[in-house]
This record gives sequence, C-alpha cells and structure tokens, in this order.
Amino acid sequence: MTLHESKHSGYNELSRHGRLHQPSAAPEGLALYRYADLGSADFAEPLARLAEPEPWGEGALRDYLEQTFERLSRSGQIAISADNGFSAFNTGLGTPLQETIYGLFLRNHVQGGPPWQLSGWLPDGDRALLDRFPEPPPQAVYAQAPADYVYDGRRELHVMPKELLATSENLTVLPGPLRSNPYQAGLVLEGAVRRVQARVRRSHRAAVPGWDPATERLQLLLPLALTNPDTVDVALAVVPDGEAAYRGVAVLPLDLAYARARLVGRPAEWLTN
Repeated sequence: MTLHESKHSGYNELSRHGRLHQPSAAPEGLALYRYADLGSADFAEPLARLAEPEPWGEGALRDYLEQTFERLSRSGQIAISADNGFSAFNTGLGTPLQETIYGLFLRNHVQGGPPWQLSGWLPDGDRALLDRFPEPPPQAVYAQAPADYVYDGRRELHVMPKELLATSENLTVLPGPLRSNPYQAGLVLEGAVRRVQARVRRSHRAAVPGWDPATERLQLLLPLALTNPDTVDVALAVVPDGEAAYRGVAVLPLDLAYARARLVGRPAEWLTN
C-alpha cells in the first residue's frame, strides 16, 4: 500500500536524519512555538544535559519535543497551575535517577508574543513543580489499549510489494541497486516480509511501536533485511487491517523509524544497533 496522505499539511516529513520537520512550513507552525517563547534555538540543550544519556542526533531532541508537545496539546494534557501563572508538560524523558522531567512555563508579558515563556526543565520532586502542580502532568499516550503497542503474531501480515514500491517515497529508501529495479526490489521484499513475519511471531519484541504524526496513527515497525540476513536495511511500517491482519503501509529509512519509535518510548534491539 502507499503512504498515507497527511491530514495536516504541516507534518509532511522528512530529512534524511530522522527528523520530523515539515519542509513546507516553519517550525513556528507547530504548537510548541505558538504556545511559548523558548528563548533560543538551543532551548533543548539543558534538557539533554539533565536527562539520562541518549544518542540524540542533530536536532533530534528538539524534534522529539516538538512532536511530544504537539500530541499533548492536541489531547489537552498541558497542565496550568491554579493561579494561572504557570504551565507544565511531561517530556516523557527521565534523569539518570529515573526522575521524570517536565517543562515549566511562565506567563509571557511581552506584547505580541506567545502566551507563555519557557522557564526551564525540572525533575519530579522539584519544589517549583510540587508547589504548583499537586497532580503532575501526564505523559503522552499514543494508543487506546496497551495491547496496541504489541505485535499480535496470530494476525496475518498483508504486504503488496508492487503497490508499496509504486511510490518514490518507498522505493528510494531501499539500498543500492534495488532503488532502480522495482521488479527485483519487489521479489526481495516478498522474501524479506516472509522472514520478518516469522521473526515477529517468534519474538513480538522485534516489532517496535512508532507514532506517525502525519496520520496521527500508531504503527508497528518491523525490521527488513534486504541485502544481508545479519543487517537490517529498512523498517516496514504496518497498521491493523481489520481484526485479524496487519497491512504494510510504508518502507522507512532507519533514522525516520527511530524518530517515530522514540516518540512512543526508547527503542531497543535492532533500531539502536
């Protein structure tokens, strides 16, 4: 199947570095920039120093915060203090001591600016949070049921290579000569899908949940080995197809797959190798 069309034109992705920015709209079009004055372009750097170490690529943490805030904003989960002077959101990240980290905002009194300004990044237990938010802001949720995050090996996997590779978005992420030979790529993809279906049935952990901001839908990302059985080349994004199957909707480069997976949680196994 082809890639879904974006319901929100501001989410048409992608750079080759796993970033979720849209090429046709300025970042200020995202909720985070409409909501707050962040002070500077490197507003995420203090958070990176506070959080447990993680291999964030260039701009990846900023993109993660943008999309996490977008999800929380759309679901009405940005907290405002009782005195209406502060607001906060759950970053979904933790310190090395596993303390949840929150973004704290103050009212912005600059005329013509956004309503809030970033005050800083604080771990849970900080008095600035406890005094103003007895109930800590919730973490972003990307599925209605916990089972949606887990691959169900009882379902069939429906992938139509010819249709999937009919779009340049899917074909051009394939390795080497497969990009210029859709017929050969389809044959290779068929074999890789059979193998990955067996793999995820043996271990559901091989399927990593990821969030697609363009469709606002949870996907499961499966590792496809196209050139060597020991090397994962791309990820196959699948979504439920009725009650008894999954349907392949996209082939993703690993950096984009990681970016989508990181919104849901810190990926493990093949996406971090």
